[in-house]
Amino acid sequence: SSHFCGLCAVAPASLEVARRRHCILQLALVAGARASPFPKGFLLVRCPLRRLGDGGMLPQGGGRSWYHGYDAFRTLPKDLAEASMLGAVMTIMAVVVCTTLFVCEASAFLTSQPSTRIVIDSNTDAILRINFDVHMLEINCDHVTVGVWDAFGTEKMNVTKNVQKQRIDHKGARKGHPYTEDELVELEFSGQSFTGEEVAELDSDWGSSSDHFKHEDFSAVIGAHDFTLINFYADWCGHCRQFSPIWKGFEDGVNAGTEAFQAKDADGAVANVRALKVNCVDFEAACQLQKVHSFPSVRLYRRGAKEGQFEDYNGPRQAETLTQWMRGEVSKRHMHAGATYHSIFSEGCRISGHLEAQRVPGTVHFQAMHSADKNLNLAFTNVSHQVHHFSFGEAPRRSIFSLPAEYKRHVNPLDGLTFAAEKFHQAPHHFIKVVHTRFEESGLRSYQQTHQWSTRMMQRHTIPQAKFSYDLSPVEVVVSKGDRRWYDFVTQVLAIIGGAFSVISLSMGFINLTAAQLKNVLGKRS
Repeated sequence: SSHFCGLCAVAPASLEVARRRHCILQLALVAGARASPFPKGFLLVRCPLRRLGDGGMLPQGGGRSWYHGYDAFRTLPKDLAEASMLGAVMTIMAVVVCTTLFVCEASAFLTSQPSTRIVIDSNTDAILRINFDVHMLEINCDHVTVGVWDAFGTEKMNVTKNVQKQRIDHKGARKGHPYTEDELVELEFSGQSFTGEEVAELDSDWGSSSDHFKHEDFSAVIGAHDFTLINFYADWCGHCRQFSPIWKGFEDGVNAGTEAFQAKDADGAVANVRALKVNCVDFEAACQLQKVHSFPSVRLYRRGAKEGQFEDYNGPRQAETLTQWMRGEVSKRHMHAGATYHSIFSEGCRISGHLEAQRVPGTVHFQAMHSADKNLNLAFTNVSHQVHHFSFGEAPRRSIFSLPAEYKRHVNPLDGLTFAAEKFHQAPHHFIKVVHTRFEESGLRSYQQTHQWSTRMMQRHTIPQAKFSYDLSPVEVVVSKGDRRWYDFVTQVLAIIGGAFSVISLSMGFINLTAAQLKNVLGKRS
């Protein structure tokens, strides 16, 4: 006929022609039931809508074109494809995913990141330039100095070449002033604490070298209390044996904190006084070091005093006179006046410039020194500081702006940071790892840094130093432009499109299969 149809009856002899027309076998042979509109023995096929030949049958002829055997992208007629809401949603989802991934891939292709590789350091310079701009907060320019030491053993002290100093006034009207001796002692020992074993060791009598105490550090015994009363004696001394019971009662009263034996300082605060005895027969070396020439000898040691400084007792060997003498000596000192940390100087110093050192590991240090007209107690100077700039190499401040953004911050990571020492005998110590970096595209060279720091505790008589220790890496980082080839980009785009549609197609097939299975199950139950 001249109409269009999708379901046709085909004689078995014409089945091959129907297949060439992309028809799909729909039913088996018609059984010839009364309700069937098709002749008995015919096959039912679903075909693309097209004009049929005379009599409603498919044409019996038709040859195949030459390209049929090479076509790898054969298509189904639209009549055999069924559109659905789910298919439309999945298609939109695939388009959105592909578009998003394409934009991301194109952005990555147009803004490629530089690539890096590590090689042996090619820098053959013999000299390393060190640039600094440091504000010493608590030392004025008359007393601050800079020096450098390297691994070859070369040390330069009080360097003045290429170094400038600028006075920086403390904000406000407060002026600095030196610490008194009593303030230094109070602040230095205010946070002191001991374990139970240490207290027992420091408070014990040095009566015998065979007891269970070590008795090794005489200065630690003196530093454990505000004042320490010591009776130096010898076993063979008759006067010592006569004085022994008197001293025993006095020692027990002082150590127990009995009110009759308490002593107060110049501010009325009860002082921490300890009494003990030292046997100069068993501890001959300690007594010789303290220059004990007669027995018994009673001495009063004050914590924080200079070595060899003490007060001798020359009165009657009686507990009452010993107590009066002890109270008189203790009342001369301000041991607990509530001292606070303050500035010694009325201004700080900003010291800037550059040093040249051998290109090996080394240390740059800032510290206090005596001036021409004033000597300082250098062990109690404060080396707190603020770093305005610290870098390596030639003119890094001018070249830093030409570096890639991710490398700029590693040229001078200390800039703008403040490092404070809160107590005496403390000093900030910086550890810097330096890596030579070469940028192939621009030809620039830079020293990149990684920085760590800690606060060091110094020995009591050691001069604090603000140290910047550096170590150069034996390798260098080479930074090159990370270009991508155009065919890499095309490959990625095709992979994105194909992968996205493949995943969506698999998902669609799974959903359709699941829906068909559910329909079959529900149909059987009904």
